[in-house]
Amino acid sequence: MTRIIIPQLDANLVDVTITAWKKSPGDQVEKGETIAELTTDKAVYELEAPESGELLQIIAPEKSVVPTGYIVALSGTAGEEDVEVEDANKDIMAAYRDDSTDSGSKEKRERKERIRATPKARRLARKNGLSLEEIQKKTGADVVDEDTVNQFMQQ
Repeated sequence: MTRIIIPQLDANLVDVTITAWKKSPGDQVEKGETIAELTTDKAVYELEAPESGELLQIIAPEKSVVPTGYIVALSGTAGEEDVEVEDANKDIMAAYRDDSTDSGSKEKRERKERIRATPKARRLARKNGLSLEEIQKKTGADVVDEDTVNQFMQQ
């Protein structure tokens, strides 16, 4: 039995929407074959079968929004069952909801959203593994631009 989960596709990825299933329960799938299409707020990804076998069950239907780590389907040999999937997904959803309602996390997200930066500055900071929040804090800039990032890197 293989659990098909939503992988961490991006460092900041929290959840995805299952846009479309390319396979149905009962279909044979090959390792690496696209079985579903996932959409984030920035990109569209293909979910690949981690192992060859029969797609036994789709747990998350199309249009579902699920967090990373969520078990969306099961594959294996006909007749196999995974009785722990429901409990595992409940735990994942509880943690996901706690993260999205946690006041500390909410404050952190709000702080990040308040950082004003130019697209070039964001790219440059991301390329160099720098935090815009730290750059703004250390330089005191109202709006972080490319020059501010360069100045920060020279310090």
